[in-house]
Amino acid sequence: MLSMACCLIAFAVSSQRNKTAHLTWKEVKKAKQGLIEVYWYESRPFVYKNEMGRMEGIEVELIEEFKRYVKEKYRVNITVKWTEATDFGNTYATIRNSRQEGVFGVSAFSITSEREQEVGFTPPYMKDICVLISSQNIPIVKSAEEFDALFSKLTAIAIKETTYEQDLQKLREEKNLSFPIHYIPSSENIVTSISDRNDSFAFIDLPIYLMMFSKNPSIKVRRQNIFPIIRTGYGIIYPKTSDWAEPWNDYFADTKSKAKTEQIIGHYIDRDLYLFVENFARQSNAPVALLTKEKEIQSKDLVSKSVKIEKEEQARNVLIGLSGTTLFSLGVIIILYRKRNQQKKKIEAQQQNIELKSEQLEKRNRHLMTIDEEKNNLIKILAHDLRTPINHVQGLAQVFLLTYPSLNEDQKMIIRQINDSSVRLNKMITNLLDIDAVESNRVNLLIEEITITNLVGQVVSTFEKSAEKKQITLVFSSASETEVIKGDSLFLIQIMENLISNAIKFSEKGKKIEVSIKSANTKIQISVRDQGQGLTPEDLQNLFKKFQRLSARPTDGENSLGLGLSIVKKYVDLMDGKIWCESQPNKGAEFIIEFDKG
Repeated sequence: MLSMACCLIAFAVSSQRNKTAHLTWKEVKKAKQGLIEVYWYESRPFVYKNEMGRMEGIEVELIEEFKRYVKEKYRVNITVKWTEATDFGNTYATIRNSRQEGVFGVSAFSITSEREQEVGFTPPYMKDICVLISSQNIPIVKSAEEFDALFSKLTAIAIKETTYEQDLQKLREEKNLSFPIHYIPSSENIVTSISDRNDSFAFIDLPIYLMMFSKNPSIKVRRQNIFPIIRTGYGIIYPKTSDWAEPWNDYFADTKSKAKTEQIIGHYIDRDLYLFVENFARQSNAPVALLTKEKEIQSKDLVSKSVKIEKEEQARNVLIGLSGTTLFSLGVIIILYRKRNQQKKKIEAQQQNIELKSEQLEKRNRHLMTIDEEKNNLIKILAHDLRTPINHVQGLAQVFLLTYPSLNEDQKMIIRQINDSSVRLNKMITNLLDIDAVESNRVNLLIEEITITNLVGQVVSTFEKSAEKKQITLVFSSASETEVIKGDSLFLIQIMENLISNAIKFSEKGKKIEVSIKSANTKIQISVRDQGQGLTPEDLQNLFKKFQRLSARPTDGENSLGLGLSIVKKYVDLMDGKIWCESQPNKGAEFIIEFDKG
């Protein structure tokens, strides 16, 4: 009996040891159970504690998914012990110096050749791309020489023992610069630190920059277009000699695990941003793609997904009511805007008789200008404030369709029409604000050298689906791939979007639209030619004026406020270019933009 009791005690001790001791993977696999200890330090959105004190983040869920994978494939039960380190460097040093088995480190560690000499890495679960950002008041530099002259006087921001610090030190050594490096705790955010200063710069992970930019497009930092750094990716670290590399390699090679990893990352980083970062390094026109992505983020407000609809009938009534209110408000804006123009004409007529009624007309003129200013302010306030309810209407329509898939097709059609109307209203308001900003001299040009073929080609590609819906052939050609002009990339993108959108809007199904770039001596000409209804001589005289209704009409029920071409003309003028149109009735139209070569 005593012998049997001793055996039971020994077995119990052995079982407890298997649950708590740091064992090799071979030992854990044999025992069918074991413990791993994960050292961590906060790095959002990769690893952190939420308000309830629970572990969350991309790497936390990867560890949990790894546990499920090991249990399913090897029938091994793993217990995870989370141990918080004092800082980022301490997390790395603990794993590097550890002689124990079954220990890991997580804090968004970048895979570098230097680190691979000291620790083991799992296969990368996400691309690691760094970009250079600076305070908002610092201009975008166009060359390495300009960078040296300007940034040698600034202060760099970094976190100790991170790749941010290594990249800055390498930049300082290679370019023989003497800028100081100011260190912040690893718990602080580099982007926030840069936005609070007027004389600093730093390297930051592209996905983190895009996430913060997406949440707040007006954040006070500026991305520089030089020195992007592309590494292998992020990985979980473990001691160099550990045999735990085997199950981790199996996990990342598994097809289901790859899909699950993408799903996990999409939970913390917008899926569109994640896929953009993953494809960034493979794009031949990556700088233009990144500029386009930033413009796309700036152009749209985030739609709230927290709205819960209790009853189908009640939600539909709310949507219809909001839509009616929005349409009425937009009508008020248009009426006020037209009255503003009529008021200006009255003022000009009164000024012609100023010699006869100087004192009386001067008083009345001051009064009318006060009224005009009040109307301008009202228009801008209404335009800005209407964006919120319009976006709510659009967001509610999208949530409604997702929440109630059982709606019949007529009901779905009503909701889609509400959504489409909201999109059109938002674009109309954007046009109103754009033309007001240009007329009020509140537009800041960012002149830089632009490879015109890449930029125009990128814009054309975004309209391929729209053209395909109307069975329109969209063709792009360029005489040269390297021609450069000087201008503002965002404004040039908006110019091309307006012209191509108009060409599609006023073309019949089955027609062809040609976008081409030609070089003529010291000039670059960009042409958008369609086979639409063409324009009359009267149309050509009023083409670039605001609120002009031309003889041509959209071919598929599209709406037109009459502001797009006036905005295009003003943007071209701001960049010292020329634009004109060549057209005859029923023979299509060709819009030509001309810039000096860079």
